[in-house]
Amino acid sequence: MKTLKPVNQKSVYHSFSDLYVKIMNDEISDAKAETAVQALAGMNRTFALEIKRAEVEHEITGKAEIRIVESKNFDAVLI
Repeated sequence: MKTLKPVNQKSVYHSFSDLYVKIMNDEISDAKAETAVQALAGMNRTFALEIKRAEVEHEITGKAEIRIVESKNFDAVLI
């Protein structure tokens, strides 16, 4: 069983660093490294989109808040 740990931008960059070290030391297969990089890139895209959302909000309302997307709860959706 794997232990989950908190995820934020700082931990994403540390994951990239750890992954790079494993690749350079031939401790991980290329296929597994590529899959890990794709997952980490997706997390970074989510953060970049949050920054863009805040920029648009600032242009429209004159104020903006960058939400911490890693800890944001799901919005309630009426079905």
